[in-house]
Amino acid sequence: MKVVIVGAGISGLFIAYELAKRGVKDIVILEKDYVGAGSTGRCATGIRASFTSREHIVLMKRSIELWSIHSKSELGELGLNFIQSGYLWVARREETLENFKKFIALQNSLGVPTKIVDVDEIKSIVPTINTDVIVGGMYDPTAGKSYVFTTLRALVRACRKYGVDIRCGVEVLRLHAENTKIRYVETSTGIIEGDIFVVAAGANTRDLLRPLGIELPIKNMPRHVLITEAYSRAIDPLVIDWDSHGVPYIVQTTEGNFIIGREIEEIPEISLYSQRIDFIPKALKPISELFPFVENVRVLRSWIGYYITTPDNHPVYGPLKPFENLFIATGFSGHGYMMGPVTGEIIADWILEGRPRIPEAQNLVFERFKTGKLIKELAVVG
Repeated sequence: MKVVIVGAGISGLFIAYELAKRGVKDIVILEKDYVGAGSTGRCATGIRASFTSREHIVLMKRSIELWSIHSKSELGELGLNFIQSGYLWVARREETLENFKKFIALQNSLGVPTKIVDVDEIKSIVPTINTDVIVGGMYDPTAGKSYVFTTLRALVRACRKYGVDIRCGVEVLRLHAENTKIRYVETSTGIIEGDIFVVAAGANTRDLLRPLGIELPIKNMPRHVLITEAYSRAIDPLVIDWDSHGVPYIVQTTEGNFIIGREIEEIPEISLYSQRIDFIPKALKPISELFPFVENVRVLRSWIGYYITTPDNHPVYGPLKPFENLFIATGFSGHGYMMGPVTGEIIADWILEGRPRIPEAQNLVFERFKTGKLIKELAVVG
């Protein structure tokens, strides 16, 4: 069996890794730019299961288990640097704490040990925070972060060890079908045939599938991020300011840099090389209320990455009817990096066993947009 995967981001690499681990010998990954060139290489590194839908919570609980396994050399061969330092969602209003309690009830029922924390406990978790502007928060001790490029290097190394053929600088121009099967992909370097085809091409997925008559309801939504110079350790968890406009967040990398982001009103599909100088003060102002030292940090640069968003902010997984040998993994709405390990497991299950081992994944197939069975998610950040 030959598997052709379009896209060398976190999803494509983990799908290839899982398939190769399970004995698939002939796997080709096609990437028009370089490994991680899309949303993966532009993300803010956060990993969490503190969501508000059963599907996200269950899938991310498993993904965190896999992140942990892959970060322990005695258990996994990847040697990722998953740091389980938690997520802290701070509330400026009492009514927000009541909403947090509802989120926590669902999360706890599914095995995620989130809890309400008062200002004293918040101060013990993050001593540098200014608690004068907050009333409490929600803490997720199982969440964490992982350095993107270490992860990508580890995945590339493991895939190549298993014989996966990763071809960068090869653009897929079109998928060619015959009846209900994809027969080959036409690329910038020629035709590549296969038995199974997986499209995990992020922002390019929609346009690749359109000629097949598949209209994915996804939008490429620009999200802005900035990074500062490196400083001494000041913040361990990723901190989210839930009540400020744009839901700003801050996380400190293992090297000491602060990554800060927030949602601002933006034009869908705008170029990743656009400039929005007003983003920097919009992001820094609310975060500096929580962490006054932020007023004095030096910003090195900012950039844009796409949230590949679906109408319900959940990914699109699995087989694409009516085609018998076409699978998809896209539309993560900003959560693709954290879902990478479970995405690999789920798509490999579907290809090799005919269904995913996690039943909730079946609720995320493309058909839900036709039947109207959308799934609500409130905890979208950035």
